[in-house]
Amino acid sequence: MIVSKKQCPKCYREYTEYENYCTRCGVELEKIPNKCSEMKTDRCVHRVYDKNDIYCAYCGSLTTYAKERLSLD
Repeated sequence: MIVSKKQCPKCYREYTEYENYCTRCGVELEKIPNKCSEMKTDRCVHRVYDKNDIYCAYCGSLTTYAKERLSLD
């Protein structure tokens, strides 16, 4: 089972999918998008991939979800 992560939009602290509010700011958490895990180029930073995409189209690194899946195996 892959647990998606959430992040505080104010302080960027990360949480699991089960938490809803930041313990520092009290702000509602947002899901972290599936992005390039290495972000080797300027384009990687802004790219968001589908959950089933495995590699970044700009640098070839794993996406964040693909990297999580490999670490769980």
